[in-house]
Amino acid sequence: MPHRKPAAVKSRPAVPAAAQPPVQSAPVDINAATHTIVRGDTVYNISKRYHISQDDFRAWNGMTDNTLSIGQIVKVKPAGYAAPKTSAVESRPAVPAAVQTPVKPAAQPPVQSAPQPAAPAAENKAVPAPAPQSPAASPSGTRSVGGIVWQRPTQGKVVADFGGNNKGVDIAGNAGQPVLAAADGKVVYAGSGLRGYGNLVIIQHNSSFLTAYGHNQKLLVGEGQQVKRGQQVALMGNTDASRTQLHFEVRQNGKPVNPNSYIAF
Repeated sequence: MPHRKPAAVKSRPAVPAAAQPPVQSAPVDINAATHTIVRGDTVYNISKRYHISQDDFRAWNGMTDNTLSIGQIVKVKPAGYAAPKTSAVESRPAVPAAVQTPVKPAAQPPVQSAPQPAAPAAENKAVPAPAPQSPAASPSGTRSVGGIVWQRPTQGKVVADFGGNNKGVDIAGNAGQPVLAAADGKVVYAGSGLRGYGNLVIIQHNSSFLTAYGHNQKLLVGEGQQVKRGQQVALMGNTDASRTQLHFEVRQNGKPVNPNSYIAF
């Protein structure tokens, strides 16, 4: 009887998809034109969530590699994109699951009749700057600039001003001193993973502006949490710093800008 040769079994290579990083399943606003980078974001999972190609994403943002920075605001739609007429809520995806909050419904933009400094409850975040708000600083230190009402994040002397290697201002104070949200917004980062900032809070105020609060002794808010202007978000400290101080930054479209242009220090 002739001897049969065993059939050759072809080994299949590993499925490429298994090598890709997991895509965050948190809800996103796919009509958003920009996205703020938070911990865990990659070019791959951002492209998947917004249904765009990685090549388009890199081209729209002038990227030569896949390097992303926390707090960076990137484009997820081509230039000239006009979003459908929907509620302009700032859904910033890629915050870890316990951090991501649902997109705000249309109940957010009721008429802002008098968002004056003395009445925080009337000042909902991301108001498109009605003209009645005065740009002058009030006695309490608030100032309305760019459609946002700003205030000092803490009391104390500015010991290092914006410029040179300093991307913000440093305000001296006492350990445990309250650190306050400079404007209404959403916490997009709360942790100690960014070198040189110690215990850090980052708050996004609208699609253009965010603020950072560094060197804190203790953080009092978590990622995904909505905060109001003047709400305590941390205790002043000296983590990753040589003295007790608050390092405070204002960033517009991901780039540091002078906080003195927005807040009366």
